[in-house]
Amino acid sequence: MKKVEEFKKWAKRESYRRGLICHFYITDSEKQYYNKVDFAFFNLLSKSKDWIVKGTTGHGISGKKGKSSRVPCLNCFEIDKEFYKAIKTLYVERNEKFDFGLIFNKRKLKNSFEVIDVSTERPNPLPPRNKCHRYDNPRFRYGVLRPFNFCNVVRVEIPSSDLRTLPISSVSSKAIKGILVKKSDLNIVKKQLKLKGMNQVRVFALL
Repeated sequence: MKKVEEFKKWAKRESYRRGLICHFYITDSEKQYYNKVDFAFFNLLSKSKDWIVKGTTGHGISGKKGKSSRVPCLNCFEIDKEFYKAIKTLYVERNEKFDFGLIFNKRKLKNSFEVIDVSTERPNPLPPRNKCHRYDNPRFRYGVLRPFNFCNVVRVEIPSSDLRTLPISSVSSKAIKGILVKKSDLNIVKKQLKLKGMNQVRVFALL
C-alpha cells in the first residue's frame, strides 16, 4: 500500500489549483471507446515530446432519438478521493487488462481542448445527440471498469484533423504530469521518457 499512498500524496500536491485527470489504455477491450495499448507505447517510442491522442465516439447516454454522441472524446477520470479508492482496489485485486494510465494537467488541457465535467444527473428533456457525451450513467460501467464505478468522469473533446477529418490531435508534453504502468514496464518507461526529454513526468507502478 506504500506505493498507493506515495501516488496519493503526489497527486494531491500536483492537483492543487489545476486538477488532474487520468486516461487508461486497456488491453483487448471489446468496447470501441478504448484506445489500443500499442498507441501508448508508440508515443513513448516517438521522439516527439507531444503526445498523440485519438478521440472515439459513442460516449455518454442515448439522446432524444435513442442515439449516442458522435462527438469524439478522450474518456478520463478525475483524480480525487473516489479515484484513490478505485486505484487502491485495482492495485490489490489486479487486472491484467490495465496496461497504461496517462495523467494530464486538467487546467493546461483546457487551453487547447474543450474539457467536460460529465454529469450523472439524467437530463429532462433528453439532450440532442451532440450533447450526450456530457452525461453518464454509472450503472452502465461494468466489467473491467468496476473499480471506477463511482469515479467522476471527464471527457476531452478531440477536434477533427484536416486529414480525412480524423479525430487525432497532439497534446503538449507540458500537459502530461504522470504515467501509471505495470511494475515490469517501470524501468523501460522511465528510460523512454528520459530519451524524449520528459524527465519531469512521474511514473508509478500501480497497475
